[in-house]
Amino acid sequence: MARDRRSAKPGRGLLTPPRFSVLASDPGESGLSNEIWLVALVAIAVLPAGAHHPFTQYYDPSRPGSIAGVVAELRAVNPHVVLIVDGTGPDGRTGRWAFEGFPPNALLRRGQKDFRDRLQPGTRITISGWPATDPDARAFSGREITFADGSTMVFGPSPEEGDRWRCAPGPCPYTYPEVRSR
Repeated sequence: MARDRRSAKPGRGLLTPPRFSVLASDPGESGLSNEIWLVALVAIAVLPAGAHHPFTQYYDPSRPGSIAGVVAELRAVNPHVVLIVDGTGPDGRTGRWAFEGFPPNALLRRGQKDFRDRLQPGTRITISGWPATDPDARAFSGREITFADGSTMVFGPSPEEGDRWRCAPGPCPYTYPEVRSR
């Protein structure tokens, strides 16, 4: 069945496929409604916040410490960037330690656009933070990284910033970052 050229919208010939728009601005156009996109964007913005947790419930702000060592792994995924460092802890234990930091997008918003490049495995650093309240956990809430050249990077929140977060109603599903052996 042939389509009459005179009924085609301006700019569209017989062989030109129709334009699809994500946001429908013309009632005759195809696309998802603005309301669906608004709901999706709100869900994307709110859901990661449910994965955050209060600081002092899991990390001890009265015991700041630091570890000098070598980056073994960088996990740049929500809800937090996790840096695995091979080094000696403040208690003398050696091995791998997990440092939990800001979410990846928060590092980017804070101007740390090159954090993935700067934290490559093999990079020698000193990282400060606060140890887990669980003495068996090999985890810290990381605060600041100092590189071999003396430059620094803010990696995670202060205890005051971290305590602004609250778990969703009900029990907090938080677990410390996993530290895999070598």
